[in-house]
Amino acid sequence: MKFELIFTFFVLISSSNSAWLDRRSQSSECAYVSSDLFKPLEPLSPTDSPVTRCYNLELVVKDLAPDGFTRPVWSVNGQFPGPILQANYGDRILINVTNKFGDPASIHWHGIFQKGTNFYDGIVGVTQCEIPNKDTFLYNFTLEQYGTHWYHSHFLAQIVDGLQGPLIIYGPKDPYYGKYDYEYVMTLSDWYHTPSGILLPLFRADTYKGADPIPDSGVISGLGQYDCKAAPKNSTCNSNNKIATYVVKKGKKYRFRIINTSALVHYIFSIDNHPLTIIEVDGELVKPVTLNTIPINIAQRYSVILDANQPIDNYQIRAHISICTPINNLTINYNSALNYNVTGILKYDDAKDKLPTSKAYPLNTSEACRDVNPNILKPYYEKKVPKNVISTIKALVNFNILPTGKTVASINNSSFVPDVSYPTNQEIIEGVNPYKLPNYDNAYAYDCNSGDCNDAAVDIYIINNNTDSHPFHLHGHRFLVLYNGENHTGIKPPNKSDFNFKDPVFRDTVTVLPNSTTVIRYNANNPGVWFFHCHIQWHLNMGMAAQMIELPSIFKNTTIPNDVTALCVGDDLDNKSKGNINKMTK
Repeated sequence: MKFELIFTFFVLISSSNSAWLDRRSQSSECAYVSSDLFKPLEPLSPTDSPVTRCYNLELVVKDLAPDGFTRPVWSVNGQFPGPILQANYGDRILINVTNKFGDPASIHWHGIFQKGTNFYDGIVGVTQCEIPNKDTFLYNFTLEQYGTHWYHSHFLAQIVDGLQGPLIIYGPKDPYYGKYDYEYVMTLSDWYHTPSGILLPLFRADTYKGADPIPDSGVISGLGQYDCKAAPKNSTCNSNNKIATYVVKKGKKYRFRIINTSALVHYIFSIDNHPLTIIEVDGELVKPVTLNTIPINIAQRYSVILDANQPIDNYQIRAHISICTPINNLTINYNSALNYNVTGILKYDDAKDKLPTSKAYPLNTSEACRDVNPNILKPYYEKKVPKNVISTIKALVNFNILPTGKTVASINNSSFVPDVSYPTNQEIIEGVNPYKLPNYDNAYAYDCNSGDCNDAAVDIYIINNNTDSHPFHLHGHRFLVLYNGENHTGIKPPNKSDFNFKDPVFRDTVTVLPNSTTVIRYNANNPGVWFFHCHIQWHLNMGMAAQMIELPSIFKNTTIPNDVTALCVGDDLDNKSKGNINKMTK
């Protein structure tokens, strides 16, 4: 056991009463919010200067039936998806999270840079300890970007159970304002009828030989239609569940902010008779690109403009599911009644109440399990590609089998396991050498020691040595996609002459295709510990993750607020020791 760990523990114990009091005294009386994703979103008015916006989120388990099948849902303010949170660029946002799940929890603010507030990134074991049941925790950060983002659990697999919702930030000079009349938020998600608390132990058992658990249905903005004939006896299922319906007025234009909040599935999205013009990708504005169908992987976001210029009628919204990992008859729920063609309705105002008879655009199956071609997505504003590469990380992505028979996911043959009672960022700030962390921490530290540090950058070669595709996400940054290797082009380093240094797209989540290499580059300008992982929830639970310890010589001088460190006070030394033993024996 580390001396630093023992020392930290006694320091925390000596100040535990004041720390807990500090945490509660900092909690704010925030507005309890709810929202309806099927009503046009009213954008926030601009303000002369940034303001503080305060929201209250209550985490509570509630029986809901998103697809007609009733199950306990890990809801936010009693709804799934959680309510839309809104702010303007530069605002300070306070989010008071009260945990009534009966389980620990955390929330990650996906796409938010968290400059100077790495400790509010919401990753248990990386940036914070868990929020205990029956406790309140205040997330408090300033927004230095705009666009379509979201929030979700980053603890165990609670995202599977419903802890997720949209986060929309408005920019002061969005060039697309005025080019549409209304906006909507739309989420696409898979949905499981069995809670993750049952699924996860089965999935992570040493004897499990199946693949990723298969969902029971897909839902659009929290609504879907499950085949109730497949429901177990004595369950509650409504075969006439509501259909996701968005109402538009003829002659008007609409911005749809589309977010894939799934645990497993990729979608190919379209709306019959209505081409969609992409204007934003993962929070980054792009030059307009019009497509009939849009592939969207887990955690990715697209803003599109739809022109309601068709005859007054009802048109089918289509979200075609692709599962990008293998399935065998040992896979949990392999014989699911999953309908791979999830649908909703685009209803013109004054159209009759009837099901659409519109025809679909041809389904291009080559779009399955991949992104929109990065070569056609161009940044709206010209940005220089940073050139002072201070670190090049080669991340070999694979699956391994332990001597126990358990399958784990790995990066460079090491499977990540968090120490939930001693987050990595606290370790670094308390003096642990970031370059000498144990292999199981999957830590990659880098400082800028030469060249123009204002132009410092990191390259990650994501080398996928398996037949799955993986949506990889980096916290704290958007990155440039310099190279996105095609299916089965091999894992040898690509030729730099094939890299796009001229106008690569910025994203925070990129799909790495089977047996291929993708290369990303990002500015090394955000000191902290940033999680890098596959966003297939089951692969994350298997350990397909790493930690980027950015500019530790600067970050070590950070002061973590008492309310954050207080979350770790309840963990005793025995639990910390067991956590380290679990890492060594995984």
